[in-house]
Amino acid sequence: MKYLIKCFLLCLIVSTSINAQGYLNFPIDTIVRDSFYNYRSLIKFDAAGFIHLVNTRQYDTPSNTRDIFYRTNKSGSMVVTRITDNNIDDNYATFGFDLQQNVHVGWERRDGSNIFQLIYSNNRAGSFSEPVWITTGGLNKATPFMAVGRDSLVHFVYFTFVTGQDNAFYRTYNYVTAILGPEITLGPAETGSENDIEVLVDANNKVHIVYVTNVNFNGGALKYFTNESGSLVEVPTGISANAEYPDFTLDNSNTVLVIYRLSTDKRIYLMRKPSGGALSSPIAITPAAIGNPAYWRAIDTDDMGRLYVTFQNSAASTPKGFFLVHGTGSTFSQPILIFEDSTASYVTRGSSSVAAKGNGEIAVLFDPAGVRNGVVISDIFMKRGTMTFTGITQISAITEGFRLYDNYPNPFNPSTKIRFDIPAGQDKHVTLKIFDITGKELKGLVDDNLASGAYEVAWNATGYSSGIYFYTLSADDFVETKKMILIK
Repeated sequence: MKYLIKCFLLCLIVSTSINAQGYLNFPIDTIVRDSFYNYRSLIKFDAAGFIHLVNTRQYDTPSNTRDIFYRTNKSGSMVVTRITDNNIDDNYATFGFDLQQNVHVGWERRDGSNIFQLIYSNNRAGSFSEPVWITTGGLNKATPFMAVGRDSLVHFVYFTFVTGQDNAFYRTYNYVTAILGPEITLGPAETGSENDIEVLVDANNKVHIVYVTNVNFNGGALKYFTNESGSLVEVPTGISANAEYPDFTLDNSNTVLVIYRLSTDKRIYLMRKPSGGALSSPIAITPAAIGNPAYWRAIDTDDMGRLYVTFQNSAASTPKGFFLVHGTGSTFSQPILIFEDSTASYVTRGSSSVAAKGNGEIAVLFDPAGVRNGVVISDIFMKRGTMTFTGITQISAITEGFRLYDNYPNPFNPSTKIRFDIPAGQDKHVTLKIFDITGKELKGLVDDNLASGAYEVAWNATGYSSGIYFYTLSADDFVETKKMILIK
């Protein structure tokens, strides 16, 4: 009987390890695929776990065909709402939720004088309201971003866009009283391409703003502002040049996580700012020489504090496609391939974004582009699923070969530790799973790209009954299973 159980487990793990190739093996859903250019998609989970997303859509290349679309699965299936329907250029949609989980959307629109302005709407009344002009007159506004406060304020940031010196700006709008706040100049800065300025509101209703100055459109100083002290002031970042594509999000401890790319080495870096604290030193969260990671529209953390970042790469000398990295502390996964165009249906990749919740539940949105029937198109796809991992610690960088150790203690109650080794110079996609005596998978402890080294991971069996359990390590063609005993 024991022999049959072990054979069953080995066969099961061999079959699953064949597909473990550093690939986000979640089902792919088509959000929109038609004869239009659907792009700049942005996705978020609301407090109840429903999906919401906005995007720009246009026909071929005429900019006056751009409109803003909103989608949600709150009804059980994805329902689309066309927020704008006109012959005016609408673009760069962002959105957020108020405490009642109503949706607030901000975007960029040309006015009657052909000047780009900020515009805003919400669905507090059930459907999206008549848009409000957040800015009017003056200079072109560019790449706006928006965040909803824990009161009745919506917060906007944006650049001007003219020949000569431009600046970064911040402004609020009270959607209850319809009062616009003053336009605050943050400092000299030039717009780049995708949301080079962003704003968020933390759990204490404090505002945070990040942007890059984009000197000569080749990156610039990384700027950070917050009103944690009562007034909006700049927080030094220590990054005076070469920063690109800034973005940030909050974790469940109200710590701000800031990412950016350096134009010098094309790596993505992370800095953390605890509530009321200082910015940490930057750490690289992507390896060197992976191409030109770019065009993320949203990053996120799950309820366990794990950060998720998506990007696209189009550099010819490295793998092209959409990718995901995730991690905590200073430990991040190798880039995981989300999508590559194996059918040559697309010629380029647009933006991507990720939403996260729970323990590893993510939804990734991405929009590849090309030409279909002589028309420039871009389609939007989504992958959604739950990553499998728990706390894992690298205890040494030196190993001799693949090895799975006996768990310790064994027997155990209720926790035990499992150690394994990955050979030097052999970064691998590794899975470590727990099975019961019938061969049923109970828990995935590891499902990640790991560098060579010795690792240790704990399993807490609280809630499981006494008995015999098996744990199986798989990495490419290496598979090993061992037995452990839980005694309560």
